[in-house]
Amino acid sequence: MGGTWQENSAVARQRLMDSIPSKWRLQTPPPESQTDVRSVPRDCGLLTERQLEITEQNASELMPQLLNGSLSSVEVTEAFCARAAIAHQCVNCLTDYFSDEALARAKELDDILAKTGKPVGPLHGLPVGIKDIFHMKGKILTMGFAAWHNNRCNSDAAIVQILRNAGVVMVDIAVFFVRTTMPQTGMFLETWSNLWGRTTNPHNRGFSAGGSSGGDGSLVAMRGAPFCPSTDIGGSIRAPGAFNGNYAIRPTAERTARTGFGTLRPGQISIKVSSGPNCHSIADIKLGTEVLLSLYGLPYDTTAVPLAWKNVPPKTGKLCFGLMTTDGVVEPHPPCSRALRETAAKLRAAGHEVIEFQPPFNCWEAADTTWRLWFQTGAKESKGLVASAGEPLYPTFSWYLETFNIQPLTVPELFALNTKQAEYRQKMAEAWYNTKSQTGTGRPIDALICPSAPSASFPHGHPVWWGYLSLWNILDYPSIIVPVKNFHIDPEEDAKDASYQPRDNVFDKMNQDIYDPKLWENLPVTVQVVGQQYEDEELIAVTECLDKVCNA
Repeated sequence: MGGTWQENSAVARQRLMDSIPSKWRLQTPPPESQTDVRSVPRDCGLLTERQLEITEQNASELMPQLLNGSLSSVEVTEAFCARAAIAHQCVNCLTDYFSDEALARAKELDDILAKTGKPVGPLHGLPVGIKDIFHMKGKILTMGFAAWHNNRCNSDAAIVQILRNAGVVMVDIAVFFVRTTMPQTGMFLETWSNLWGRTTNPHNRGFSAGGSSGGDGSLVAMRGAPFCPSTDIGGSIRAPGAFNGNYAIRPTAERTARTGFGTLRPGQISIKVSSGPNCHSIADIKLGTEVLLSLYGLPYDTTAVPLAWKNVPPKTGKLCFGLMTTDGVVEPHPPCSRALRETAAKLRAAGHEVIEFQPPFNCWEAADTTWRLWFQTGAKESKGLVASAGEPLYPTFSWYLETFNIQPLTVPELFALNTKQAEYRQKMAEAWYNTKSQTGTGRPIDALICPSAPSASFPHGHPVWWGYLSLWNILDYPSIIVPVKNFHIDPEEDAKDASYQPRDNVFDKMNQDIYDPKLWENLPVTVQVVGQQYEDEELIAVTECLDKVCNA
């Protein structure tokens, strides 16, 4: 189909809205002045009390009822289809919506359970949203590019196959059996594109929902999906999790199936993409991650190390956590630092140990290496696809490329950067192991706690320091975002430090300049918990202990 990018965008957006049944359309969308829209699904009158009750349960709470038949998949799916539609009208989180297909599949699963008495898999009948980066047969994959506004897929990604085998009811990633939004190029921590517009944060629509899985993050925060399998090559699971106040995990990338991802850089294998759930609880993280990492029902996938899932029992003894309060590049805002202090204090009060941990290398240099490894060809593929539709490139993306002086690499330059990456991994592994001499447990730290980002979120269009997130991508360490519940940003307690002198880099000054605790007041605050490569199950068990202590 021809037309300008503006015309094709208008067609794509109208196609999406036309797919939403009239019974779930808001007569009057919330005004721009209403920044917090989390209450709209409950207040709008379009959902029944039963549907509200269903959608406000976590995936791990819904699954026992779906598996024993006390809840039907049709009822659960319809409830989430309704709520996802409302969520989209509030925060613009979807690219596709197919409730009729989802309900038909839900009925098939209900019939199978009624006839055989057996569920088809561990996620039998659960509605799940799918990000607009996964190939899904017959569906349109855009990745936020106007040139791909009508790009239909011929096959399913491995992650889609795994979830189908596990019994989920597929929805497009942004609405409810839905496909969700991601940004143009897929490479920044905000979700915006010329094609779909801006996805906003339901806690405060003036702030970023994160990226690149911002559609997942905001949909889950609006309770339009029990969980979404997001992707992460630089923070794209965790930033949306953190900014929207969700639980989220970036598993070890080498353990996740990557066949069938939309990508413009298939030859970039230095830093690999990971997949993990954006969801509502540690139990949900364990449920979703086990299915994804066990490659459920997938006969083979050459992109994933075939490690069997390990059942790690709950942690009952004394644990020792490392605490990294800063990366030495960008100082976190006061509420992020306070959340770390309070988390550490609660762990100590519960009998656990917390010791200081310093990065064993220069984190600015690590970030520079990361950016150059991401864009080994100078981002020519992204620039070319954007130009092919005549659409403008997002200015913030251009700013990042200029800031890190992204240029095409020669083979010797690539070899040198890969060597640096290996050195960072070796230094971190040694530093982690050497904490054994500082702990009272006789073993190295069980996990590392650090900021999720230097801010709870950011105003739209603001360049963000990725380092607290992307550090764990270049190292390929699994990490989990944990909301700090009952934590509220207090304009007095979290006041701006007027005496702070920013470090000698552009990000630290920008981060300090934008902070105003009164504007940030309604945003959630999280911490990030990091484990060692391939030890995902151990990390989940340790984080479960932390969550019980800090969020009981």
